[in-house]
Amino acid sequence: MKNNASETYILGDLVSFVQGVNSARAEKQYGLVDVIYYDQASFERDYNHEDGFVEAIAKSSFNDYSLNEGDVIISNALRQATMVGRSNVGKVPSINFTKVIFRDATIDKKYFLYLFNNHSSVKRQKEREVQGNIIPKIPVKALNDLKIPIVSMDEQIKIGRIYIDTLKLQAKLKRYSELIEQFTNGVLEETIKEDENHE
Repeated sequence: MKNNASETYILGDLVSFVQGVNSARAEKQYGLVDVIYYDQASFERDYNHEDGFVEAIAKSSFNDYSLNEGDVIISNALRQATMVGRSNVGKVPSINFTKVIFRDATIDKKYFLYLFNNHSSVKRQKEREVQGNIIPKIPVKALNDLKIPIVSMDEQIKIGRIYIDTLKLQAKLKRYSELIEQFTNGVLEETIKEDENHE
């Protein structure tokens, strides 16, 4: 593959998807007991990088159902993907989530996150495939059929790194914005108190 040329691949040829576990059937179907489930709060913690950003990919230390640091997980409701952080290691994805298994080294995980979350062509395909009225989601078959552009591994790593760096910057800007708002509100409230005391 040329350095800057991209080829179109079917996503299902590069990764496989493991649907989360239905908690009502977990023990009977999978023999899982005393399970801590990966839920929406877990996803938001990872998506907002509250444990920091996953840099190195850890080796698997749990069974096939459990999540490891660096695993890629999709929120079926939000139709967004993220990497699992430290605080969610060992949790089992509930039925509202889909775990992504990378078959080989054709696609970099961070590049996958960029494509799945932000690439305009992939976003359009996801929008077309959404099903359901109460909780709209994309069926696994439709995920398998998504067409994605693949560039050389060097380019994937660069793009993935830029994407993650952008997320880091956005997280810092969000934090700064919150701090400025807190500071401003504090100053304004003090001003009101001083005015009340002078009356």
